[in-house]
Amino acid sequence: METRAVMNSAEVQAYAETRLFGTNIRPHHVHTIELHNGKLPSTLEAHIAGRFGHPPVRVEQENGREPLYFLEGRLFIPQYSGFGRADRYETLITAYNRTLEHRKGFFIRNLEDDPRKTAIAYDNYAYDFVRDLFCGGDLRMHMTTTIIVGPTAAVAKQARAPETREDEYLDSQFVDADGTTALNIGYIYADQAGTIFDKMLREYAALGMKRRGEDGGRTHIRIFMLGRVGGLDSDMARGDLVYPTHIIDQVDLLRGTPLVYPMHNTLADDNGKSGLDLNVRNAVSETVELLEEARGLDCICTEMEAREAVESINRARRRYIDTLLIDFGYVGYVSDRPLVPGDTLARELDSDEGEQAAVRRILAYMKEERRIREVGMAQHSTSRAPEEA
Repeated sequence: METRAVMNSAEVQAYAETRLFGTNIRPHHVHTIELHNGKLPSTLEAHIAGRFGHPPVRVEQENGREPLYFLEGRLFIPQYSGFGRADRYETLITAYNRTLEHRKGFFIRNLEDDPRKTAIAYDNYAYDFVRDLFCGGDLRMHMTTTIIVGPTAAVAKQARAPETREDEYLDSQFVDADGTTALNIGYIYADQAGTIFDKMLREYAALGMKRRGEDGGRTHIRIFMLGRVGGLDSDMARGDLVYPTHIIDQVDLLRGTPLVYPMHNTLADDNGKSGLDLNVRNAVSETVELLEEARGLDCICTEMEAREAVESINRARRRYIDTLLIDFGYVGYVSDRPLVPGDTLARELDSDEGEQAAVRRILAYMKEERRIREVGMAQHSTSRAPEEA
């Protein structure tokens, strides 16, 4: 059966060029693209300098994620997040090449030319990041039980961030959100989210086992995520907030077995748009038929990061049932409406209003939860106070 791609050739080209080039390096400068999976930026820089005898130029992007490099007609991409991010780059560059009259050379390099070492590197980078958080000598991590996952610059606009932890793998910062200290970690992709959460919750469980021996209680962990979603409902507008409560995976839908995975979303309420989320591999390969089928199954949005995070959290709830109480909240903001012609990710958002609304929703929830907790503690203290003679 013939399918219709959500993005036409012009949109694929615009979308790709926004993400692959910058103000100093334009498409005509590049004749070859190299995707280096499993390499951190510093490792790739050193590799390029050794290979060519001098260092590369950094691509100046307006909305960059990984740093990109250019030298002698070649664009170099360090990709260290995981399998999902690798797939997105490969799909994007392959689709972009199909729109060009003169295609660019495209080469995928593994760490030390070994796919196994690449896969291990993805896991090791996440391990090192989490280890430095919990074992790096900063005692705040042992006291912090609230995590906000989302761009650090966006969160810092509304929560005081006295210190940013810069790391080429992933930025993070401790923020003061109206009296609650939270760890804010930057944007994470697909399986990277699950890998990081697996390791963070294992550390929290170890701390919880020690505390359980002291006071017999469970440690309450709160994890909040914000991110872009594609809106599938016809009445949605860019910037609207969405609260997924269940997930259908693209892989299952294509196989004809659309299983529904639970997401216990603490942020969902009767005042917001709640419903099923379609987890997709990437935006470029979305088709109208796939999204229409998902909408027929009551999916209200598409996105790419939540399922891996939810699977990790649900797994940890089973593993650490006696030591951890884990809450998870996800709020998406509509960045595109892929079933509306012309309203795709190729057209960038013209403001950060949706992103800031998502941050505001998380902070408001944290504030209200803290208020309820304090009232409960005060009532408990009063009920246990000795009666006056």
